[in-house]
Formats: sequence, C-alpha cells, structure tokens
Amino acid sequence: MERFDKDGRLIIPLGQRKKDTTKTDEEKARYVVTEAYCPSGCNIIDKEYEINGASGLRIKFKRPGMEGEFVLSAIQGDFDKIILSGELEKGLKDELYCPYCNAMFKKLVNCNCKSDADMVVVGLSPKLDFNNAISFCNVTGCANGATIKSGEVIRHIQLSGSV
Repeated sequence: MERFDKDGRLIIPLGQRKKDTTKTDEEKARYVVTEAYCPSGCNIIDKEYEINGASGLRIKFKRPGMEGEFVLSAIQGDFDKIILSGELEKGLKDELYCPYCNAMFKKLVNCNCKSDADMVVVGLSPKLDFNNAISFCNVTGCANGATIKSGEVIRHIQLSGSV
C-alpha cells in the first residue's frame, strides 16, 4: 500500500483515523471562569465556595416574594449551584444582581425557553465588554442555564435565530 499520493500527501486509511476527528480542540475544551465582574466592576468570584474544584460566581436573585443568593459553577457547561439563601424554583425567572453593590446584570438577548427569559451577561473584565463576557439564562432549570461565552450566544442566534 502506498504511503503518499501522487502529490506527496500522506494517505491515512479511514480505519486508522482517530474517533472524534470532526471536533476541534476548542469544541472539546471546557473553560473555567477565573475572573467575573458585575456591570459596576465588582469581582463576583467567591473563593469561599468551590464547585467541582473551581471557585464559583456569587449572584443575588430577586422575584416577587423571594430574594436570596447562590453560587454558580464557573465551569463551562456545569449546571451545579450552591444555594446560600432563599429558594430557586425550576421554571421561574429571577432578576439577577451583584451581591455586593446590587447592580442588575445586563441582558444580552432573550432566551427561547420562555417569553420573558433573558440571557444575562457577566463580564470577564471590570469594564463590561459584551465580547469578553459569559452569559446564562435567568430561568432556573433552562438548558441555557450554564455559562456560555457571550460571543457563542450571539453567533448561534445569528445562525439559527435562537439560543
């Protein structure tokens, strides 16, 4: 069997190719947020509470009749949370705030899980830059509830029309 074709390119039989060669390394990688900021520039990484080995993002929530705080996993695609006070209810939308200065987190786009759901933005630098941020839905239990890079959210909406 020939190792190279007539143009000098290496011939690799399909049976010898690695599985998952269609995924890029970037798609396989899971990032961990190590810095996260509210719209006013407060650092919301809480080193006191770790989720799956990483410090989490501390967030305050409010809805009619309920208020509290939780720590969200800083690992991409991880839905784990630690409830510090109050109760989160699956399917309910909460307004999300900085636990230190009470600044409301900005909306990136609407989420498709409910008519009033929002993908909120958490900056990765003290000055909010939508291109350098993460986003997640403010409805408990939504499939978009784990951290997603905001650029990926915008790109997905442009391509498919929904999150």
